[in-house]
Amino acid sequence: MVDFIKLHGTPSERGFQQGDLLKDKIQNAFDIIFHSKMFSEVTSKLIPLSVIKLALGIMGKKNIKGAIQKILPDQFEKMISIGKAAEIKRSILYGAHYIEVMSGDPKSIYKNPPTQACSMIFALSKATTDGSMFFGRNYDFPNVLQPFQVIREETPEDGYKNINFTQYPLTGCHMGLNKKGLAIGYNYGRSWKKEPLDFRLKGIPGSFIVQEVLESCATTQEAIDFITKFTSRSNGCHYGLMDASGDTCVIETTSTRHAIRRPEDWILAHTNHYQTEELKDANLPDYVRFKMDDMDISPIESPIKRYKREIELLKNYNGQITIETIKEILRDHDNRTPDDFTVCTHGHSAGTLGSIIILPTKKEFWVTDNYPCSSEYEQFKL
Repeated sequence: MVDFIKLHGTPSERGFQQGDLLKDKIQNAFDIIFHSKMFSEVTSKLIPLSVIKLALGIMGKKNIKGAIQKILPDQFEKMISIGKAAEIKRSILYGAHYIEVMSGDPKSIYKNPPTQACSMIFALSKATTDGSMFFGRNYDFPNVLQPFQVIREETPEDGYKNINFTQYPLTGCHMGLNKKGLAIGYNYGRSWKKEPLDFRLKGIPGSFIVQEVLESCATTQEAIDFITKFTSRSNGCHYGLMDASGDTCVIETTSTRHAIRRPEDWILAHTNHYQTEELKDANLPDYVRFKMDDMDISPIESPIKRYKREIELLKNYNGQITIETIKEILRDHDNRTPDDFTVCTHGHSAGTLGSIIILPTKKEFWVTDNYPCSSEYEQFKL
């Protein structure tokens, strides 16, 4: 079963509650991650771990602290309070949140382990058997992070109550639902062009933006306005949105550009490649490779294959979709041994760490804490 915590109050109070409730788990998570094979693969073996951690903290402080503190002060206060209660140095805290940005740096793209980074599927009322609406998402990221996941139910003193899925020490989240019936999730957007167009090391990570939307936006249109006018995005993200009225879209973003995809025939799917005409040029070229150990794969190949399979299944079931259909799609292995290219991803170093299904009108939040193909969904209600 997934860990579940309830937080309430001011940003500082909620951050302190999270850090206090998960203190031992946060400290253990950092210890395991810093000594993991994944971390060693992306850092120099000639440099002591203490120096690497110090450098990561310095980069995090330099590149994300100021923007978060100025533009999203509530999220900044929450972040600092998590660290205080968990007794984690601020440098480690800044570094941990900065990894989200740094892992998309085109300069280091050849060194990073493959992180396929998520799938989203949507079915509107006319695509389902009973008029329900579904927003499903597989969370794909490095396998080492799987044990450190938590569901948070947050009741802000000044903001919308929400439930979200995140990692133990993190301030933001990667998917959530608020009491107004607005659901948001995001897939990582790997872009090829660097500053100033599509990627920058300085700015605010996408997970902070997702959390701010949950607390401050009531509709998809409000979230569109917030995200597209947000001038301090750092890494690219594909934001999926669905509200209680059925207004649904994916906002493809880079650090400075954006474009919007809408459902066709009441269904929509999205992975990690830019599909709009406006942003197709941001995609990684086919010749870029991920190389680690005996592995040599294209990072754009998996998103393309997963998208094709997801939209194929949605089309096949269109008009007859139920929650079991959504589960089946998120569990799909395309009738073969699962790998880096299946919807339920089983990669060498990264895979589907959890799966989420949201029913906005019913305020239901269903989640697995591991591969959906081998886990049962747990239901939470907001």
